[in-house]
Amino acid sequence: MSKQHRTEVIKVLRQQMEAATDPKDKVELAKQLARLLPKPRQARRPRKQEATPSNTKPSIIDRVTGSAVDELSDGAKVQQWLVEQVEKMQREQHRKFTTEELKAMLEKLVEGLSARDRAALGSRNTATTF
Repeated sequence: MSKQHRTEVIKVLRQQMEAATDPKDKVELAKQLARLLPKPRQARRPRKQEATPSNTKPSIIDRVTGSAVDELSDGAKVQQWLVEQVEKMQREQHRKFTTEELKAMLEKLVEGLSARDRAALGSRNTATTF
């Protein structure tokens, strides 16, 4: 059946449906019309938006741990985080770091901090140096 013929049949069926008074006739015409009309497509759901990584590093200062660390000053929070990271690495390697290794590790960790965290760490007046 060509497209032109199909549209003409659809028009005729619609006119017959409007003119019909018997409900049974209308149902039959509606069935015929439904066969000729294109099936409605299901609406497409939008894709889930993936979490986009932000260009800024999350600040250690804004972390909420639910512990006493939350009460520390900003510089102390960053220092505490650095200590935790070094201890974690020592546990993973099952050994204590030498002084040189410790300095190199801390320098590497400090380089990876956000600018805000570095500023807080720099403003902390500590007697110990890395």
